[in-house]
Amino acid sequence: MTSSPRPTERLPAAHALHLAAVAEGLGVDRGRLFADWGLDEESLADPEHTLDLATVAHLVERTRHLTGEDGLGLYLGSRMQIANHGSLGFAAMTAPTARAALEVATRFVPTRTRALALRLEESEDRAALIIEERADFGAARDAVLVALVVGIWQIAQALTGRAVRGDVHFPFAAPGYARRFVALAPGAVHFGSADARLVFDRTLLAAPLAMADAAAHRRACAQCETELAQRGGSVADQVRRALAASPPPDLAELSRSLGMSARTLKRRLSDEHTTFGAVRAEVLERRARALLRSGHTLEQCAAELGYCDAASFSRAFKRWAGHAPGLARDPAGGIVPG
Repeated sequence: MTSSPRPTERLPAAHALHLAAVAEGLGVDRGRLFADWGLDEESLADPEHTLDLATVAHLVERTRHLTGEDGLGLYLGSRMQIANHGSLGFAAMTAPTARAALEVATRFVPTRTRALALRLEESEDRAALIIEERADFGAARDAVLVALVVGIWQIAQALTGRAVRGDVHFPFAAPGYARRFVALAPGAVHFGSADARLVFDRTLLAAPLAMADAAAHRRACAQCETELAQRGGSVADQVRRALAASPPPDLAELSRSLGMSARTLKRRLSDEHTTFGAVRAEVLERRARALLRSGHTLEQCAAELGYCDAASFSRAFKRWAGHAPGLARDPAGGIVPG
């Protein structure tokens, strides 16, 4: 991506401080990084302060220019700590298991930014944490995604107290610093994939966390819920999260779970320029492709997604994708990314 990010999407300003610390560690005075942007460290340290993505992209490019280091994401990710993420971080840290921590992360990421989302997918023996790009990060894209992957991996090891192994996928061509990343990675690294994801043994989801605390976890989750409401959580995102259940709820069930009537839910989605049917098709197609990719049969996909039989699932898939599920398989038996 080379286009400029939309200025309406934002990231916590504290990430600029992390970037400054990286620059300083590479021999560049941190003041030079902010000089041209009218930014000061006191305001950047405010947990409520955010920066638009265009500014973030320019800061990343300036840091690359000043330091001569392209692999900034490697450095940024290595500095990431769970405490950097406020109530969300505390809720994840005090969760009982890795699965519970990831459920917290996927639900409450909008309290930190709407430019990114997280999604957990599972097959019989593997699990994948997918990073969804909801905005264009421009020239900062590789730095942001690499930093997230490195940071999540590092945090996972700290919270579980064990080495975490797994494969990494990125949706861009291998950068010049790819060899350094491959040498540090927890498993195989793939570039040019359909999305950014960490793929790992499903048994890791049951791993207990070292700092689990039930009472603290409840309080932190309640605070996250409050922050999510204060930030005007997108109804479409709430619907997407609800449709991740197996089988996914229907309109009536989902609207009740969100505390509104089906008519109100439809109106709220219309205000966001979408419909329940469109969001449902988007989520179910994505889930179907993931299930097929992991080797599920059509019958298993149908059961997982709430269809009465394989034929019904196949007809729905054809509506979503424009072709039958069988045509999504390549000659070697793999799945062609959607």
